[in-house]
Amino acid sequence: MTTYTDYPFTANGVNFISRIYSNSPNVESIASLPEGLFAQLNIDAVTELLGDASLFTRDELLEELERVNEGGTHSFILLDEGSN
Repeated sequence: MTTYTDYPFTANGVNFISRIYSNSPNVESIASLPEGLFAQLNIDAVTELLGDASLFTRDELLEELERVNEGGTHSFILLDEGSN
């Protein structure tokens, strides 16, 4: 069974989750970052990749995130559908 840790963050008023698989070589590095830095890195990534997320419909966001996550193996950016 694959396990993961979810790191919630908000970009332009839209709630996302950065999901990192437990077997990722980045887990220890992420855990050692100062409080808030990993969230800021994710906010910057979403802004760079999508622009202003608040301008997208839910379906458009899901489509864009599918494109962004394509080929991913250790980490993914997901829409936090329980919080939007």
